[in-house]
Amino acid sequence: MEVVEKRMIQRELVISEVKKFAANLKFKCSVLLIGSYGRGDFNLWSDVDLLIIGDFSGTPVQRLK
Repeated sequence: MEVVEKRMIQRELVISEVKKFAANLKFKCSVLLIGSYGRGDFNLWSDVDLLIIGDFSGTPVQRLK
């Protein structure tokens, strides 16, 4: 298998996990994959960056309660 094919498979696995994560959130929001995985130029040491946009109310401490 070529390097490019392996990278495409790895990216698809990450996207699949992000979709599962987003589906399990208990509030209405949009979840965007950003950073190196979003661009497709990730490497072995890359993390997965998500931007979560929602209609939040209250302070972060109040939302944790």
